[in-house]
Amino acid sequence: MNYRSTLLALLLLAFTATGAKAQLEDLRIFGYAQTLGYYERQQSSFSGMLPPGVPASQVNERTSFSLQQLNVMFNKPFAERFNIFLNFQYTLGFSTQRGWGDFSVEEAWASYEHSDAFTIKAGMLLPTFNNLNEIKNRTALLPYLFRPSVYETNLSSFISFEDYLPERSFLQVNGTLPISTDLRFEYAANIGNPETSYIASKNGASTSNAAPRTSGESTVNFFSYGGRVGIRNAAETFKLGLSGTLDRDNRRDTTRLFSIGRPEIIAPLGDVERLRLGGDVSFTLGNFAFEGEYIGVFYNSARSNQLNKQFFYGNALYNITDQIYVYGGYSYFSLEGANENAIATNGVHAVSAGAGWRVNQWFVPKIQYVRIMPNFEGNANITFDYLYLGLSIIF
Repeated sequence: MNYRSTLLALLLLAFTATGAKAQLEDLRIFGYAQTLGYYERQQSSFSGMLPPGVPASQVNERTSFSLQQLNVMFNKPFAERFNIFLNFQYTLGFSTQRGWGDFSVEEAWASYEHSDAFTIKAGMLLPTFNNLNEIKNRTALLPYLFRPSVYETNLSSFISFEDYLPERSFLQVNGTLPISTDLRFEYAANIGNPETSYIASKNGASTSNAAPRTSGESTVNFFSYGGRVGIRNAAETFKLGLSGTLDRDNRRDTTRLFSIGRPEIIAPLGDVERLRLGGDVSFTLGNFAFEGEYIGVFYNSARSNQLNKQFFYGNALYNITDQIYVYGGYSYFSLEGANENAIATNGVHAVSAGAGWRVNQWFVPKIQYVRIMPNFEGNANITFDYLYLGLSIIF
């Protein structure tokens, strides 16, 4: 290589390095982590005639430390109005070698902001629904460790989250419009794949009974539609909204309706039309803050009286100082029920109380007590008690 070629190669390398450095300077890498230790106590008691060898009461206890969740996010603006966002989520001390936890790409989208009144996002995103759905995985921004029931991943073995919440969208338009000097109207509309059970998986066949498809893709020819309309004030100390989705629930397998007395198994119902309606309100008044939501899930089916379900929660917080806060909350959700002794009839209640210390903007130690109470009218009484100590980190 002669000196001219060498000089040209060095110049190209210098320009490439300069461009890469400029791009890296625009790239923001940040995230949240939440680690915790907890004590769990499950107490069960039964009355009436019991089979031989079945105790009238039972207590199970366990303790554990856990890296509950880690989210690493990348944000890159382009040409002022364009933006790219990525969100990688690791849960429960994720390790492929040890078979721990899970990893998922929660969000990967590009957006174009024409104005405050119109922004469009395309890619995989968390759809706007009520107040909490878009920020449910921003654990460090939430005051509590144990989230309201249908948002809490620790209850995944007990709750089918896809019944209550839209999980993914791939196209969304949203914006805000001024109503007055202090009030803003906000809207969002989105479209995406149907619920997770319709998506082909490497772990097993989809229950949609369709021909094989590439994993991660829908196996049916319909979508999920949804959105939200609401108002908020300019200071963002008040927010009120109504949400809705229209999709179908995968009932191509038999359905077991929960009941303590005599559970019922019903034949496949097919693809059942489902409507979710939601409402949310949140406000701050001095040192006091409140947030609450309602979700109603309604089915277009002859079995709708047994399949319909609802969820609501409220959480009140008081800032004792700028750094220390306390809070209390209540939530309720119903499941699918067969008769008057079903979980669905009486619901599953949860109460919680806790506190946090904002050491600075990056570290927040938290403590929380939670009691979960399925309200059986039959011969069973079960309670779950949790005591959490955790640390939320922003980096």
